[in-house]
Amino acid sequence: MNRRKKKVLVTGASGFLGSHICEAAHEAGYEVHALIRNKSSREWLSHDWITIHVAELDDREFLHTILKGAYAVIHAAAVLHGSSDEELRKVNVEASKILARQAIKAKVQRFIFVSSNAAGGPSETLAPRKESDLDFPISPYGRSKKQAEEELSRFYDEIKIINLRYVVIYGPRDRHMLRLFKLINSPVVPVLGSKPIYLPIVYVKDAARAAIAALQADVDSGSTYYIADGMPYTFEIFYDFIAYALDKRLRLVRVPIWLASLGMWLVSGARKKEIAFSAREVLGFRYRFRLISIERAVKELGWKPQVSAEEGLAKTVRWYRDKEWL
Repeated sequence: MNRRKKKVLVTGASGFLGSHICEAAHEAGYEVHALIRNKSSREWLSHDWITIHVAELDDREFLHTILKGAYAVIHAAAVLHGSSDEELRKVNVEASKILARQAIKAKVQRFIFVSSNAAGGPSETLAPRKESDLDFPISPYGRSKKQAEEELSRFYDEIKIINLRYVVIYGPRDRHMLRLFKLINSPVVPVLGSKPIYLPIVYVKDAARAAIAALQADVDSGSTYYIADGMPYTFEIFYDFIAYALDKRLRLVRVPIWLASLGMWLVSGARKKEIAFSAREVLGFRYRFRLISIERAVKELGWKPQVSAEEGLAKTVRWYRDKEWL
């Protein structure tokens, strides 16, 4: 006798990470339901095993209906860096509260919140940030994710909520990082600041597997985990890996952070959706250290990254070229 598959609803399922989470959930044996907006692309959701629902995140009645019988929600829907403060509050904070309340009413057992290391903020040293460290978000996006975590903390006793603080995610299907790959394909590549800036990254399939690990791990409600590949990278190392995959000789020129921020501010007026980083994001790199520890995720979730940056970036370049994006 076959056991009925557990139903999992993935919000933001049409997006870069969300679509990969859907696939990882299917591979893990879950019944996958995708929540998307009416204007969302279905490019990565053309599978016969996925059930698609179209609704806004504040449609309480519809949310309650589609959540009936669900075991878990993986809440990946969000607006990103560069969005207005009003939009960040509406989508990242208020919509998360609405979704959690409806999940509780529908007796959903788990709520996996896709948060960000930006909620924790940067560090002052090379020492990796841990979940127990004091949070210090410096960007409007980071503050919105931190606020969402705080709002969701009110429901810890009613539903098991797990926060996953993802770092920079890269890989196939990503259009945001594609801009950086195109930049590195240029004759001369700008690099920020006079000193190395450290950042954490993770390959998208590893990121998606972390969400599935959170569905299955026996952990307390309110547990928070940083998700990265665990290695320290500077922009220079990151660029080197991409240049090697592109078979390009990298020529770097250092640009003061204030000047780069000013340039992004000037460009963003006409081409906001086509630039790699907003002016505020660039200015935030005056904090040089963003490394995090994945020790807790490895120990408690039973998850660990499988793809190195060099391998993952090479896979990404091949995918971009196969799709003629690059």
